[in-house]
Amino acid sequence: MEQLNLTVENRTEKGKGAARRVRRLGKIPGVLYGLGNANTNLVLETRLIHKLLMEEGGRNKVLNLAGSGVEGRHAIVKDYQVDPVKRNLIHVDLLEIDIKKKIEVTVKLNLVGKPVGAADGGVLNVVARDIIVKCLPNQIPKHVDVDVSALKIGDSLHADAIVLPEGIELASSAETTLVTLVPPAKEEEAVASLTPAAEPEVITEKKKEGEEGAAAAAGGDKKDEKKK
Repeated sequence: MEQLNLTVENRTEKGKGAARRVRRLGKIPGVLYGLGNANTNLVLETRLIHKLLMEEGGRNKVLNLAGSGVEGRHAIVKDYQVDPVKRNLIHVDLLEIDIKKKIEVTVKLNLVGKPVGAADGGVLNVVARDIIVKCLPNQIPKHVDVDVSALKIGDSLHADAIVLPEGIELASSAETTLVTLVPPAKEEEAVASLTPAAEPEVITEKKKEGEEGAAAAAGGDKKDEKKK
């Protein structure tokens, strides 16, 4: 995977107030940690980070850092936070890495082909959308292809069936289920799922009182008739 040069600024102020001031300038507060080094608070360019996160495999792209105190160091995006209302980036965590040592990263799965069992009505059920692999930072793939064309109804595909490029190891459990081809739903089950169940009648206190009043009134009428 290609590398990206990223120039950052040191952030001396800490706390929520300082972070808000950084955002008002149109930038993103961040932190760099890893390899046993002390945390370094940073200021990042919003446009570059946003573009990176929008790219396929962007979170795993190696960043060549430039700036005071971080010159020549390398990192990947470990995590990020998004405002729950405005949906804009508000913080980014960078994990420092040694480009000469293997690391574990999460990579998206790319399903390839059409299951042969689809001709019989089989439906592809995706259980996992990514896996964890271990490799050198410059070998991290954007995605991993998974061929599902041989699947028949009732078949499952597990992580150990993936053919990985040379130099890349599977770090997820080999028994992890990725996809299954399930039989089509029966017609009567589909109809039943679409038919709303009858709701039981709820007897409220007011209704009970009304019924008791009606019964008392009826009893009173009968007594009057006997008197007559």
